[in-house]
Amino acid sequence: MLVVACLVATASAAAVPAGAAADTAAQSATVPASPGADADRSALGTAATPPRQTGNETNNSTGVIHENPDEVDGENELDRLLSYLSGELNGDIGASTLRLSRGEYEAARAALGDDYDDSLGKYVDVEGETETDGDGASEEYRTVGETQRAYVDTVSEFRETRREYEAARRAGDDERARELARELTRLAEDGESQSDRLLTAFDVISNRTDGDLTESSTQIEAVQANVSEQRDEIVSREFVATSLTVDDYDRNISFTDPLVLSGSLVADDGTPVTGSTARFAVGGQTIRTAVDADGSFELTYRPARIPAGSSSVTVRYLPNDTSVYQATERVVPVAVSQVNATAGLSEPAAPAYGYADGVSVRATLRVNGTPVPNYPLAASFAESSATASATNASGQSTVSTTVPATATGAASIRVAPDGDGRAVTFAPAAVSVPLETEGTALDASAREAGNGTVVVDGRLETDEGEAVSGQTVAVGVAGREVASASTNESGAYRATFDLPSDASAENATVSAAFDGGGTNLESSAATASVRLVDGPAAAGAGNDASGGLPLDLAWVVAGTAVVGLVAAVLLRRNRAGASATTTTVDDEPTASDTDDSSEPDSVTTGTPALDAAVDALDAGRPNDAVVVAYAGVRQSLGPAAGVDDAATHWEFCDRCVDAGVAPADALESLTAGYERAAYSGLSVSDEAAAELVETARSLAGTAAPDATDSPDSDGDADASEAVGAVE
Repeated sequence: MLVVACLVATASAAAVPAGAAADTAAQSATVPASPGADADRSALGTAATPPRQTGNETNNSTGVIHENPDEVDGENELDRLLSYLSGELNGDIGASTLRLSRGEYEAARAALGDDYDDSLGKYVDVEGETETDGDGASEEYRTVGETQRAYVDTVSEFRETRREYEAARRAGDDERARELARELTRLAEDGESQSDRLLTAFDVISNRTDGDLTESSTQIEAVQANVSEQRDEIVSREFVATSLTVDDYDRNISFTDPLVLSGSLVADDGTPVTGSTARFAVGGQTIRTAVDADGSFELTYRPARIPAGSSSVTVRYLPNDTSVYQATERVVPVAVSQVNATAGLSEPAAPAYGYADGVSVRATLRVNGTPVPNYPLAASFAESSATASATNASGQSTVSTTVPATATGAASIRVAPDGDGRAVTFAPAAVSVPLETEGTALDASAREAGNGTVVVDGRLETDEGEAVSGQTVAVGVAGREVASASTNESGAYRATFDLPSDASAENATVSAAFDGGGTNLESSAATASVRLVDGPAAAGAGNDASGGLPLDLAWVVAGTAVVGLVAAVLLRRNRAGASATTTTVDDEPTASDTDDSSEPDSVTTGTPALDAAVDALDAGRPNDAVVVAYAGVRQSLGPAAGVDDAATHWEFCDRCVDAGVAPADALESLTAGYERAAYSGLSVSDEAAAELVETARSLAGTAAPDATDSPDSDGDADASEAVGAVE
């Protein structure tokens, strides 16, 4: 419930646009004053983001994000959170399109950077927990993120290429100018495809969410209209229009009975196109053929990739980049019949392959001995996908794969057509891959997390040191399985469980086991004694928190991504609720504040986070106090230990202890207390919270003087300013 309330509290702040007064354009989309700027980030971690809102302020005024987070208990928090995250994503999209329309390409890219991806990941997680019946917009948001970044690059490259084109014209370099004009044509065509995808996705998002992306659609349309207009102007200036005529031909064609097409290639004024050869694109193939002095030509096309039964193909003339001629095309009627080809695979080179080994074989595709070129293949190995290139001019393709754990027995590499109904088809072909079993090594460590909870983690690797991913590790105590976990891409796993009633942390031995049955890996096991954590973390058990966001969402429990977000909200809450006697930090220090900075007030604890933790204690919010105090310690110790922001709280603890910047007992006690306060749903007693805040104060004091950012340091915003006031 704490995390949901914090996130919805952040949503409340998002209704206030950041830097809107500084925006000189009268746009309906409100964007951050400087996307990606360091000053917009929380002093407590990079996860806190500047306030963002959707492009339509009316929607925000009627949406759920203005609600008081203290009143969300009776509401559908997941729907509210989904609406808030949608608002953040729409705001980023609006910021990007606005910057793009102004020609601010770096800012347009930054608006759809890490913050957008982070919000999208959260949106996908929350959408998966709601009953949307497929009516969510996660796929469209993903499409927009990928496509709009590419579109910004396309438009940026178009503008730069146009400048190069104009410079070549001024220099009298006609061939270079025409080459650049061809590139401008290609870029404009790419932009047309990308902008069409964006407009379609914008419509779906507007229909499925509270947002309105009409303004973004208008801006994208205007940008693309300008690009297309410039393209058309340059094409008419640089190139001579051409036309393509064809003579009578046999329309019944197949790979074994190819299309033989003769005709002429002339300029619009009737003069033959000069040159000894010409390139034509036909049915996904590029064909080069001779052109006579009168513009006549003949080409041969064997259909392979196009659908059998096709009633027409497009023949397109492709001038060289430096040519004065413009491309042209003609649609010719045909009737395509399907033929069968024969596929073959070479034998694997090695005598045996083990887990994660690479395997490569050669595929060959022919029709009655004639190679089938440029044909796409679908490949698989042990029911997993494999990589296969399209066939070359000799009808050959390279198929490569990596041995998965599930490859056992007579596993085979298999190739098949990548689609049904092509003009050329073939029966799937397969070749067996010899396999061998490989040994594994499993390690485990266990630690007490308070209130009878134990955390076990470790890593599964092969004897050769390769990470084993996607495998289940069973965790047990006294011969009984109590939990299980899957290994990630680096082979790491983690499980949390409550000790059985007849076991105690002082004498419990935890076992971890990987069962290699059904894989090409041998089984392995490990044991670990529970590492005890002394201190207040296990004291003061309270009642379970009711409701709230399911804690199995991955982003809820990941490193400072949540620490920064939670602490930033709590800092602002503490500032808003502090009594008149509580020391505060002004947004704009006065001259006297600066003059007195060398003699801090006796109640100042050294960082805004620790001051706010004391305020939370005084206000009767012990869990908040522990979370904010822990965030202050991360802020203080992280730089000294060289720990990046992605580290989880226990990884942070271990690395700080290893680096010698903090005593193990104190930091482990604080970390366990933070884990309880933030994630367990249980209350920390006032006494335990007070002791943890004192522990945090002592730990922050062990950091080097330059490891902690001063509240008065230039360029560092107060952590609470990244979130805004909480109602």
